[in-house]
Amino acid sequence: MANYTITRHTEDDHTYGCTQFSTNQIEGQVATNNGPLDSTIVWDITADQGYSLDMEDFSFTNATFHGYTGSSNYMMVWIDLPPPILAALVEQVSSVLIRVALFLQPIANITGGSAFVMPGNDVNVTVPIEGCAKIAGHSMRLWFNEPGNGTLSKTTMTLNGDLENNLRVNTSDVEGGLKSHEIVGTLPPQALDKVSTSSGDYLMSYVVIASSGYRYKSTPTLGFNSKIYNVESFPQLTDNPYEKGKKDITGVRFEIYKK
Repeated sequence: MANYTITRHTEDDHTYGCTQFSTNQIEGQVATNNGPLDSTIVWDITADQGYSLDMEDFSFTNATFHGYTGSSNYMMVWIDLPPPILAALVEQVSSVLIRVALFLQPIANITGGSAFVMPGNDVNVTVPIEGCAKIAGHSMRLWFNEPGNGTLSKTTMTLNGDLENNLRVNTSDVEGGLKSHEIVGTLPPQALDKVSTSSGDYLMSYVVIASSGYRYKSTPTLGFNSKIYNVESFPQLTDNPYEKGKKDITGVRFEIYKK
């Protein structure tokens, strides 16, 4: 599923045909700005509920990306589209709306050519555009309490480096000299191609290590039950210094993923 819809940005003074993607024009009309044959055809790409859009994720099939333009809102420029379309500008209006303007007349400093003149016959043009919506970002807050054996264990919380601008780790003291780690922030939109993996999007690691000279009788577990997040554990095994061939459990790394 695309998880978005494409509609025509319509205007009251235009005469549309059997669909919103067609207009009724008269032979000899020339594509001009706000004229009877408008120089632009505008599409609105709107995300479905719970999804977001990024213009960088969209492209025109067999067209050429020409760069960016605009001083305040940067727009992507595409050329080499099917004639009579001379260029397209793609603008990120919001996280849920992308606006695409297809130009039927030249754009200064971008493309040459001539303005489209309506011939005596119908003109049908197919302009394929490809792109994906993403699952929208959301706020999150998680707490991790240190094991109750005090100084016999050490804990470390490490965020995914790509999320350091989105999440923050707050560490505070709790009873008995133990510490609690709070992870709070807003996750960015999530790509659909990552959702289908077994774990999801990697968020952070929580490592529990036994103090020097100690070991665990069994692998530590994380009391974590969520429909939103997955947890995978990776025990750390160390050679027993007194029994050759025996492995001691000296730690475990928990990896947390967004489903």
